[in-house]
Amino acid sequence: MDQVSRARLFRQMHLGPGILVIANAWDAASARVFEEAGVRAIGTSSAGIAFSHGYPDNEFLPRDVLLRATEEITRSVHLPVTADILTGLGASSREIAATVKEVIALGAVGINIEDGTEQGGFRLFDIEEQADKIAAVCAAVAETDVPIVVNARTDSFWLKLGDEKSMTAESVKRANRYRAAGADCLFVPSAADRATIKTLVDEIDGPVNILTVPGCPPIAELEALGVRRASEGSGPMRASMAVARRVAAELLATGTYAAFHQDAIPYAEANRLFSR
Repeated sequence: MDQVSRARLFRQMHLGPGILVIANAWDAASARVFEEAGVRAIGTSSAGIAFSHGYPDNEFLPRDVLLRATEEITRSVHLPVTADILTGLGASSREIAATVKEVIALGAVGINIEDGTEQGGFRLFDIEEQADKIAAVCAAVAETDVPIVVNARTDSFWLKLGDEKSMTAESVKRANRYRAAGADCLFVPSAADRATIKTLVDEIDGPVNILTVPGCPPIAELEALGVRRASEGSGPMRASMAVARRVAAELLATGTYAAFHQDAIPYAEANRLFSR
């Protein structure tokens, strides 16, 4: 399947009938494991990529590191891949649009772009400035032959900017503005309360993406609430870090190896994942 076909398939996945569950990878190995397990689409995790390359998340992750890891993931799988580009990897709408074209050239069929930052304190970008960025991104996409999915993320819940009611209202306002600017899907990470998620689904005029944070309802319940897309972010990568920590603890405490021998993918099977 060529990139244009993957992009059209990925776009169709957001329309149902079932919820789209995206597995977030941080390198080629995790992407191949997820593909082999049967997921329908892969998302990159900026935090997962940052941690695996020795950086903290967000604007501290060098642009070239993020893009190189994205390319490694896209070329390792046949599935649709959507790329996390943080706040756009650019200081202006023109630079962000150029980033999107570069990510498409690397093989991605979707992008996430977020409206929050930790620089200078937790805050959201001006809503109209962010809408302009999204419009520029969508214009850049239209200049290519690849109809990628633009997933506009809004970070009131992620940055904990208010109480549940005010964060919900701000998320709805921003998501609908970004939808009007051309976004295909609207991402509200860290919203986990069932009633809140239902409100978001009912009041946002487009497919809603929810992050499976602790306390979030199971996939079947998210689907019943009307959520169209669920993703895991850096959770799987951080789980792998916990496995490494257990391995080290066992080696140092008892000198035994059960922590990694018990659940490890056999060498031959792991090698086969990359031998096709």
